[in-house]
Amino acid sequence: MDADLRRRLQRLGVVQGVRQLPPTTPAPARAPVSSPAGRESAIRLPGGEVSTPYGPVWVEETRYPAAHRHGAYPLGALGNLPPAALALLGDDPGPRPAFLDTETTGLAGGTGTLVFLTGVALWEGESLCLRLIFLRDPAGEAAALRYLAGLLAGATGLVTFNGRGFDVPLLQTRFILNRLPPAFTALPHLDLLAVARLLWREQLPSRRLGALEAALLGVTREEEDLPSWLIPEVYRDYLQTGRTVELARVFYHNRVDVLSLVTLLIHSAQLAADPAAQATAATEWVGVGRLYALAGHEGEAQAAWRRALEDDLPPETAERLWRELALTHKRRGEWEAALALWTAWAERLPWAVEPLVERAKHAEWVAGDPATALTVTEEALARLERLPPALRSPLRAELEHRRARLLAKLAR
Repeated sequence: MDADLRRRLQRLGVVQGVRQLPPTTPAPARAPVSSPAGRESAIRLPGGEVSTPYGPVWVEETRYPAAHRHGAYPLGALGNLPPAALALLGDDPGPRPAFLDTETTGLAGGTGTLVFLTGVALWEGESLCLRLIFLRDPAGEAAALRYLAGLLAGATGLVTFNGRGFDVPLLQTRFILNRLPPAFTALPHLDLLAVARLLWREQLPSRRLGALEAALLGVTREEEDLPSWLIPEVYRDYLQTGRTVELARVFYHNRVDVLSLVTLLIHSAQLAADPAAQATAATEWVGVGRLYALAGHEGEAQAAWRRALEDDLPPETAERLWRELALTHKRRGEWEAALALWTAWAERLPWAVEPLVERAKHAEWVAGDPATALTVTEEALARLERLPPALRSPLRAELEHRRARLLAKLAR
């Protein structure tokens, strides 16, 4: 590119790549936003101003000892989690993870969305240090991001809830727009929303963090909490009027979110490490099996699913497990185990046709018993007649062809 053209483009802010971006200049200190009544809004904000080389940053810092309980667990239990269990959950965040959650001016993301509050918790010494970084004025965004980058530089990984889809991409955008390298994106990242969807898909109607807190973690939010959808409006009101009354509730919301990430990681890892000790429900055993299967631990996955089938499960869930388990044994030629599963499936779900089809195939081609194959095929056809018409046609031709072939075999 012509040097003169490059200089003109750079003056307009047109550049390629983060490495070519010049560093931001330190932001001058700004006075707190004043409310219409003339009172400084900052005096009612949780936390205080921290001086940095790039300008002041508003930070609330709280230290929680290891014995502090958030819901059902003391935070210190984080240090006793088996590394193998953490690896089962996904990307292992290492011995010093950063628990991160953001509050933003909108849920759509994009360059027009600001991150105005970022909660980061890191284990420091004998306590968990939770810092809430508040964007008191959008002009101070670069200083706030540099402060955040300094905190994350000491982390071995990230733990979030929907961070892959929202928090981290949005922070990455803000870093790039402020001409800062988003080095934190290279850290191992464990997103607990993905873990929740694996473990509790069948057990809970919702896998939102608030639903998990109430159902699993023993966390009760106080009345001062704000629903997530209202938080962007509170910040917009603060920028327009200087009112800070509701912002304390936003701080509380973010504080609880970050602490619940710690508790959820403890609960999930303990469940993965020793599900039998967690008084696991049948539907939870299904999720544990799915977790093991995704990690490549096929034997443990099958044991968990067999444990789930010992109790009552929703029919569609039980059918999926019988199919998966029986297919595994069929591929290995473990016919006795496969037959036991097909039989249990057919007995527990009296409308199920598929297990009878599999039993008929086995009787004809493996056991060489066409009489039994014909009996089972007739039973499958009888069940087929009780199904809605739309479900009959795919199997009818196959079963009738099988019956005709078996009758011919027996006649010979």
